Amino acid sequence: MNYQLVDYLKANYSNIDPNYNIREDLSLMDSDLENNNVFLIGENHGVKANVILRMKFLCYFKEKTNFKYYIYELPHSVAYFLNKYLDSGDENILKEAYRFFNGTYAWNSDEYNHWKDLYKYNKTLSKEDKLIILGIDIEHQPKNAFIYMRDCLTKNNLGGQLSDYISKYIDKENGTNEELKQVYEWINEELVKNEDYYKKQLEEDYFNIVHVNNNLWNKLEVYTSNNFNGTRSIRMYENFLSISKGLPEGKFFGQLGLSHVFQRAFPYMYWFAAQLQNGDSGFKERVLSIVYAYDNCRYLYPTDRRNYESDINTWDDSIEEFKYINRDAYTIFKLNNAGSPFKENLIWPLKHKFPTSGVTTDYFQYLLLIKNSKAMEAF
Repeated sequence: MNYQLVDYLKANYSNIDPNYNIREDLSLMDSDLENNNVFLIGENHGVKANVILRMKFLCYFKEKTNFKYYIYELPHSVAYFLNKYLDSGDENILKEAYRFFNGTYAWNSDEYNHWKDLYKYNKTLSKEDKLIILGIDIEHQPKNAFIYMRDCLTKNNLGGQLSDYISKYIDKENGTNEELKQVYEWINEELVKNEDYYKKQLEEDYFNIVHVNNNLWNKLEVYTSNNFNGTRSIRMYENFLSISKGLPEGKFFGQLGLSHVFQRAFPYMYWFAAQLQNGDSGFKERVLSIVYAYDNCRYLYPTDRRNYESDINTWDDSIEEFKYINRDAYTIFKLNNAGSPFKENLIWPLKHKFPTSGVTTDYFQYLLLIKNSKAMEAF
C-alpha cells in the first residue's frame, strides 16, 4: 500500500454533481485554466454519462475561460450544418445532418439531444460569445460532403460545371474507392485550373470546398492505411491547424475519443493532443487533458443493421489506493498538483492503452471515474 498516494488522492478529488448549473464541484481545476488554450476530454464512445458530463464541462469551461470554439470528432461538412442549426434552431437542418450517421457512434438519441440542449444554451449567450463548432475529422460520409459543397456553391449563386458535377454524385449510391478518387481529382483539377475565378466568387467558401475535398482524399488514405488510427489522428491534427489559423483568437474545448487526448505519443501512434504538444503547433504546453475511466458501465455499439449493448470497464480497480476514496457516480482527480506521485511515476489507471515510457501527467492531467452508467439510448 502506497500511503503517500492515498493521502494525495484524498486531498485532490471531487465528486461531481451532474447538474451543469453547479460549478463549485470543478473548482479544483481553476488553477489550470489561465495558462491553457485547449481543453480536451477523452471518452470511450457510447456511454450515457459522456453526454451528461460533456455539457457539464462545456458550461464550466465557457463560464471560466469563455472559450469560443467547440472541437468535435466530426467532419467539417457536418460542423457546417450543425452551426447552421445553432444559428437558426431549425431542427430540419439537424435531422438532415444526422441522416448519414446510421451505424456510427453519433446515431443515438442522447447525442442528438445534446445538440438541442446546446442550441438552448447558445441562445443564452451574447452574439460575440456564441459557440462555433469545429469539425476536425476526415469526411467519413462522402454524400454529406457533396451536399455541403453544393450548398456552398448555391449560397454564392454559383452554378455551372462544378455544381452539376457535384450534384450528380449526391444522387448516386455509395461508389467505390476508385470512383471517389476520380471525383476528388476532378474537383481538385477544376479548382486549381480556375483558382482566381472560384476565389473571387466563393471568397471564404473557396477554402471550405478545398478543405472538404482534401478530406475526401484523406478518407481514402485513412481507410486503406495499415495504421487507421495513427493516420487519422495526423489528419485530424492537420485539419485543426488548417481551420484554426483562419479564426479570430479564442480558446478551444472538445470531447473526443479517449486516445486522441493523450499528450505523449505511443509506439506508432502520434495522437491528436500529442501533436498539439509539438513545438510547431503553437499550442505546446497549452493543452489540458482529462480522461474518463468506466466502472461497471454499459455502452451502445451501433452498426448499419442493428445496435448492440455491452459492458465496459476500463478503470483498473487493482490500484488499491483509489478504494480509500468515497466515490459517487462521477469522481474527478487532479493528478498534476504539487507533490503528485502521478508527476513522478507512470501510474496507469486504465485497463488498456498501456504506454511504455514517461509519467502519468505526460499523457493527461485529470482522471474522471464514472460508475454504473447506462448505455446511450438508440433511436
